Amino acid sequence: MAVLLSATGLLVATGLVDLAAPGRAAARTTSPASVPRNPAHSLAANPDYFQSCALSGIDNTPGCLQVALQAIDNARKKEGLGPLRLPADFARLPFGQQMLLVVNGERIARHLAPVAGLATRLETLAGRGAAIDDLAPWPGAGFERVKRDAAAGFANTLDLDYQWLYDDGPGSGTTGCSAPGDQGCWADRNVVLAAYPSGSTLLMGAADDPTGDTQPEDRGGASMALVLAQATDHEALSFNWNLARTTLRRATLVPLPQAPAGFSPTGIPDPKHTEPPVPDYLTRCSETHPDDSPTCLSAVLAAINHARATEGVRPMVLPRDFAQMSTAEQLFVVINLERVDRNLPPFAGMTTAMDANAAEGADHADDPPDPHNVLGDDEEWSGGAVNALDADYGWMYNDGRGSGNLDCPRIGGPGCWDHRHGILDAFGTVGTMVLGAAYDPTGDTASGGWAGGTSMAVTLAVQLAPPRTWVVTWARVVARDVRP
Repeated sequence: MAVLLSATGLLVATGLVDLAAPGRAAARTTSPASVPRNPAHSLAANPDYFQSCALSGIDNTPGCLQVALQAIDNARKKEGLGPLRLPADFARLPFGQQMLLVVNGERIARHLAPVAGLATRLETLAGRGAAIDDLAPWPGAGFERVKRDAAAGFANTLDLDYQWLYDDGPGSGTTGCSAPGDQGCWADRNVVLAAYPSGSTLLMGAADDPTGDTQPEDRGGASMALVLAQATDHEALSFNWNLARTTLRRATLVPLPQAPAGFSPTGIPDPKHTEPPVPDYLTRCSETHPDDSPTCLSAVLAAINHARATEGVRPMVLPRDFAQMSTAEQLFVVINLERVDRNLPPFAGMTTAMDANAAEGADHADDPPDPHNVLGDDEEWSGGAVNALDADYGWMYNDGRGSGNLDCPRIGGPGCWDHRHGILDAFGTVGTMVLGAAYDPTGDTASGGWAGGTSMAVTLAVQLAPPRTWVVTWARVVARDVRP
């Protein structure tokens, strides 16, 4: 199985930072001498938390947040800083409160004065900026030394923090930062870590719009706006730092070097062990040829439903015309049934481009290559399966230790249940989920008894624009299965 999760697909900073007076062009500036020194270069996230987060949209699941927190802590360690402490219930906090905790965690670690709280007026302005994927309006009277920033396409506040503070310099792709010393380098970091006069009251406003991103590569994703300013008059606060600090006296969010073991990216647990098929459908199916006979299909379906019962998942109910479908369409149907029966969104349909991509895997008895021009993807391959249901059983219920999964040795490892994880992946909220499937009845090139057997492959992807034409859609499959 191959997975493509790009930083571009998950976070695209707009590079909007305003340190200028109203009416002047926004500009990036290098940090003042009083601000902590910027890193020499950008750091690639370690661990790569993108692999633990949804392909698009906001993701506050524990796995995504905890792996991102580990990446932040590893980057902080390189600056001689301790871990970033966040409350255990961080995922349930409103966006502005999350930003306050993160921003102050970064400022205090560098001996900068914390933000005193979230100003209601600044939050309103930040909301206006997020709604149009732009900087917040200038706050005007009552504030001075204003810093503004905006971003789009991020996964969550920890993703923002990592990109702004640790991956905003040379090598990051940040606008205006092609070489060390360029004006655009570390501008986002310098907003978060801006120095303010001693004794001043620093306030903040932060807001997000889950679908406000207007950028072509992530249209429909999240956008946000941030305002930091020194208050010159009394301001109403919606949340203050003293209250926020009390949350840190309780349990804290635990960083993780990788997503929690035994879970798919959507938090669905893996089976406790590989499930031998009950009934043993291989005794009821052909041992040498593909088999779509009613006897074989019924036996494999019974085994799938037995395995599902151990997970508390309802039985799979196939469309009435399932046996008359092509093998590729059958693969599309069973993968969607595995998702919708676990309350996950289905793939909208099959496309010619994705079918062609999957065919490269089926023809070469391997995972299909990563397709082009997609936000993210997963690929699966199966050799020797007697039919699409048999391939599904192998991917979903017989993919752990002792199975035919070549990436899962008997001692266990990161490749165990990877096919299942791909099928149950978190494909996010941006773009259109598309699928390709292919079948070669004699394409398996494995040595031994499987040589010359079946070869099946699927490509699971998210693309930004919906396809103009479909091979088949899920809506059509559901509509034609009307039962009396």
